[in-house]
Amino acid sequence: MFNKSQLALLVGTVFASSTIYVNAADADPEKMMVVTGERVNYKADNNTGSMRMEMSQLETPGQVTVIDEQLIDEQRATKLSDVLKNDSSVSALGDSRNRERFSLRGFELSSSSGFLRDGKQHWSHYRQPVELLESVEVLKGPAGLLYGQSAPGGLINMVSKKPTAETHVVFSQDIGSNNSTRSTFDVSGALNEDKTLRSRLVLSQQNYDSWRSYSDGSTASTDRFVGGLFVDYDINDDVTVSVHYDRTTDNGGVDSGAYVKNGETVLGDDYIWDAQWSNIDNEVENVGFGVDAQLNDNWSLNASYNHQDFKRHDVESYPDETSYDGTTYTQAGSDRSDNWIFQTASADLVGEFKTGDIGHKVLIGSNWLGYSYEREQYSLVGSSTTVGEPNSSATIDTTASVKTSDSTYNSYGFYVQDMVTFNDQWQALAGLRYDLKVTPGDDGESDERLDAIVPKVALIYHPTSDGSIYLTYSESFEPQSDVSDSDATNDGASLDPVNGKLYELGTKWELFDKQLFASGAIFQITEENSTINVGSADSYEVTQTGERVHRGAELAFQGNLTELLSLSGTGTYIDAEYTNDANYQGNRPADVPKFSASLWSRYQVTHNIDLNLGATYVGSRYGDAANTFKKDGYTRFDLGLAHHFQYDQNLEMVFRFNVENLLDTDYYAGGGSTDDDYASNGAQNVVVGEGRNFMATVQVRY
Repeated sequence: MFNKSQLALLVGTVFASSTIYVNAADADPEKMMVVTGERVNYKADNNTGSMRMEMSQLETPGQVTVIDEQLIDEQRATKLSDVLKNDSSVSALGDSRNRERFSLRGFELSSSSGFLRDGKQHWSHYRQPVELLESVEVLKGPAGLLYGQSAPGGLINMVSKKPTAETHVVFSQDIGSNNSTRSTFDVSGALNEDKTLRSRLVLSQQNYDSWRSYSDGSTASTDRFVGGLFVDYDINDDVTVSVHYDRTTDNGGVDSGAYVKNGETVLGDDYIWDAQWSNIDNEVENVGFGVDAQLNDNWSLNASYNHQDFKRHDVESYPDETSYDGTTYTQAGSDRSDNWIFQTASADLVGEFKTGDIGHKVLIGSNWLGYSYEREQYSLVGSSTTVGEPNSSATIDTTASVKTSDSTYNSYGFYVQDMVTFNDQWQALAGLRYDLKVTPGDDGESDERLDAIVPKVALIYHPTSDGSIYLTYSESFEPQSDVSDSDATNDGASLDPVNGKLYELGTKWELFDKQLFASGAIFQITEENSTINVGSADSYEVTQTGERVHRGAELAFQGNLTELLSLSGTGTYIDAEYTNDANYQGNRPADVPKFSASLWSRYQVTHNIDLNLGATYVGSRYGDAANTFKKDGYTRFDLGLAHHFQYDQNLEMVFRFNVENLLDTDYYAGGGSTDDDYASNGAQNVVVGEGRNFMATVQVRY
């Protein structure tokens, strides 16, 4: 469970924290007091991402799950998948190359267009630094109006921590299974007397080993650092300027997943097929600024810019699991360096005014995205792996050519949205976006220009002040590059964007004196114009006749059921089908369960002891689009226990113990590659769920 050095560190931290507590009490016994304040509720009344401005949940015509810092903290989340498990509409896909992939309402989220940081597009090709986040918003359904190119399932908006006027300091030490340690320091407060200059510094160092092993018995180890600095300055009562900088380094071994054949995990759940020298080193920096200005009583302006520089060095093996003969299998590999530059800028003008008795909240905005990418890749000499022995060292193949590539594009969006309030019962929303993607031409050729017009309309009815019913239609689009395939008869042809269309009927309610928020919806999402190769294997045409339809229903609730019991839960049903596809007609998309659900609860046993119980259910689903590989459904339980020591209103110590996969359930998570023939090839790159594991935490909060 824990090794000796980890146990010593934990005991030392506990002892130091307890000493602070006892000495403080001994120094002035009259100051000793018991504080029995309420725990923070999971319920979020507002969201910022869905409408690109702060709106109440009851006024938002769509389903938005807000996973707040309290929930993230209680679960001791270390990666984005730990956070998103709290929304059953999100499915985990593969996690090869040391990054996480997800689908939302059954549609995969792209690294370039599926994720937001503070409402701006964020290149998410790496494990996200959850230590810098105060909440995560799951925005469901097409979001093309406000965010441009994106998948029809929705978006993930990661909301950064903000500087505070009051001083607070939080130190936490996590120690867990697989030699896992994480130290996090979070300090925030004002830097001047009138509190117009505020800053927040977050630092985190994490080290851990994989629970799986390479052929020689060694494990994949990861060294990860996260640092972020956020500064706000009030120029006056109406204008605030903010700047931010964050850096994430993530250096670790590679684990592409398990090999499953005939219903069994070949060589066991804990075997890594990659070579033990496989390694990925990521360095990511974000720097930017923002301006919030109240121009007058009716109009406000928000403008921002962010520059992301992402460098990756990837020395990776490519195991051929199908070549395994009971003793050996072959490996190929590459040594590659990648550099992504991802720049975003936006300006939003928000106005609130009336025309007669009708109220308007108007958003007029524009955004720009600048993307560039460079790659240099060397092939490695092929080798053979003998199970139980180390791999030979990686050697560059000097006879193979060096592969280089680069690409760049700019996207521009212009949008307008009006939330109209007719009276206390009725509201309507209407919006329109024009989007243009410009890709520079090669060797003097003209630039490639792809544009789209995207609408959104919604109607909201409030039967009471505590509830709403809405009907929404919205669209999304994903631009496609020209056909680049010498085997295609239409090589070089232009392609239209892939479009998504949503129809959704939903309702939201504040219950139990506004202590519990509940919502539900039924929806249909149609994706049109997806590409399909029609013809023989040697000669085919790339067409855009593909279509898939996802119909579903969702339920969600967050808040207090009683004064002592808090809940956060979701349930999702999705009927997904390829409705027009030459290869997968009538099939179900990969890793989209029909039923899924999640629950996290906190029961306040005494004024200083909390008990957490969580459950995650994922139904059976196919591991490939050909539907030749099926994964069984599973239910996983998690447990948490927290003990609070509170000296006064300012100083608190929290001791936590969390158990993940309490019943040690065996299951397959996301990922899988079968070449459409599981019976012959098996399934590679399948993520195996980790067994029972533990984490102990000491937190000191001031």
